[in-house]
Amino acid sequence: MIYALIPLILILSCILSFVLYLVFTEYKPEDIEEAMKLRNEIDSDLEDIKTITTFNMGYCSLDKNQDFFLEGGKNRKKISRNEVFDNLNGLTTIIKKLESDFYFLQEVDTQGSRSSNINQVEHIFKENPNYNMFYAYNYRVKWVPYPLFSPLGSAYSGLLTMSKKQFLSSTRHSLEGQETFPKSLFFLKRCMTVNRIQTNKSKNLYLINIHFSAYDKAGQYRSKQIAHVLRFIKKLYNPKENYIIVGGDFNLLLDKNAFEENMPEWVGILPQSVYESDFEVIYDSKVNTVRSEDRPYKKGINFETVIDGFIVSPNIGISKVETHDYGFEYTDHNPVTLSFKLE
Repeated sequence: MIYALIPLILILSCILSFVLYLVFTEYKPEDIEEAMKLRNEIDSDLEDIKTITTFNMGYCSLDKNQDFFLEGGKNRKKISRNEVFDNLNGLTTIIKKLESDFYFLQEVDTQGSRSSNINQVEHIFKENPNYNMFYAYNYRVKWVPYPLFSPLGSAYSGLLTMSKKQFLSSTRHSLEGQETFPKSLFFLKRCMTVNRIQTNKSKNLYLINIHFSAYDKAGQYRSKQIAHVLRFIKKLYNPKENYIIVGGDFNLLLDKNAFEENMPEWVGILPQSVYESDFEVIYDSKVNTVRSEDRPYKKGINFETVIDGFIVSPNIGISKVETHDYGFEYTDHNPVTLSFKLE
């Protein structure tokens, strides 16, 4: 009888060993820590009208041919290393073409089996020598074992901020609203990077790069994350001393008038408290910034909406906001560019 149990005991031992390995190697960042400096020597003179682009790069593995299991996709098509690199080249070309003064990039991998261990940060760094760059991880996991027959694998990913002006500082701030054990072993550690730049008006420009949770039930974590950011910028803001731009992938519907009853569960709603604050929510309602990943992309079939944009302080003048429609060719998001003036 005991011999019949040996295979089961071995299987349970392997599972336990795997869980313990994940527990001991779990990424546990400090509440506040310095971001990683990649370059900080460029200090260009910028015109009065400045531009900033936010762009979720989908770790260069969520192009129009891909779906994703957390949205009901089947992960039918395993992406190849060549395809990841093609997506990276395509996205880098877009970044160059837009020629923004600043960039907020999300889901940029340094390594990981999910993106064929291609160092996307290094590639962007080499291809954009005229930008300063700081980077902060929000995802470092040794192995995600699901979906069972096509596991996501390892992932090392984060937020990359690019600037034609020198950074005075760049810090990673852990956000309130994090996954609890055991999900914390496999999910992102949500954060914002607070990047401080000296302006020509002798004030500080705070550029805050964010990427909120996506698949938290009823937006339970997203609501805490946006509340954390709102408290932070309210405390930070002084019109005589600084300007503030928060931007990125909110995973929250930015246009409150665009709510539909049949929206997917992963679409959250931006809290009314943000609209009622002194800060302004900036987005382009004419072009969608994200598509659903329940299936490969086909225009008119996939769900689309606007979750990428900006929140800006009252002392910043808005000249234009534009979402660039690339048809989700290389990633499941479209880039959004804000043209602004420091008043």
